[in-house]
Amino acid sequence: MSAPSPAQAQTAGPQRGEPLLSEADAEVQRADDGLPPTASGRVEPEAVEARAEAVTLEEIGARIRRPTGWIIVPSGRGAVATFRATSDSEAQIEVRLSGEILVGRAERYAQSFQNQIQGAGFRVETAERDVDFGGRTGDLLTYGVDADGESYRLMTWLHHSEEQMWVFSLFCVEGRLEAYREVFEELIVAMTWSDGEGAE
Repeated sequence: MSAPSPAQAQTAGPQRGEPLLSEADAEVQRADDGLPPTASGRVEPEAVEARAEAVTLEEIGARIRRPTGWIIVPSGRGAVATFRATSDSEAQIEVRLSGEILVGRAERYAQSFQNQIQGAGFRVETAERDVDFGGRTGDLLTYGVDADGESYRLMTWLHHSEEQMWVFSLFCVEGRLEAYREVFEELIVAMTWSDGEGAE
C-alpha cells in the first residue's frame, strides 16, 4: 500500500503561459530547489508550481504554506492541498475542507470520516480529543495499516470551524512518523485560516 493517489492541486505562484525564468535565474533556481536540468536550460512551469510558497484558497481567504523540503502535488477528490516529501515518495500531507455541515452534525461527520478510514483496513492506534494547534482544537487520531511487509501510519486532525470541517492528514512509513509529525503540526500552526487568523 502506498500513499493515496492525488488528482489536481490548487497552487499559488506562476500560472501556465506566464514567462519562465531567465536561463541564469533558472540555473540558480534549480540549484536552490534541487530541480533537474532541462534540455532548454529552463525550469518547467509544473516544477515551479510544485515549489510554490503556499496553496491559497481565495474563495475563503485561507492559505496553507508548503513545508520546507516538500512539494505541492495534484490533489485527489475532496482535497484542497496535497504535499509530498521530496526525499520520500510515500510521505504525504493532505488538507481537506468539507462542504457546509448543518448545526449539530460535526460529530456525525467526524465519526463517518473515521468509519471510512477503518473500513479501508486501518486500525486506530491512538485517539486524543481537543488537541490544540495554534489556539485551535480538534481530534487527533493515528491509524495503522500493514501492507507489502511494511507498517504505515495515518495521522488525522479534524477541526470544526463555523459550518465546515478541516481534515489534515499525514501518511507515512511508521518509522518516519515522529519526524514528519513536527512538519504536520507546523503546517497547521502556520496556516492562515479563513477568518484571517494565523501566521502571515
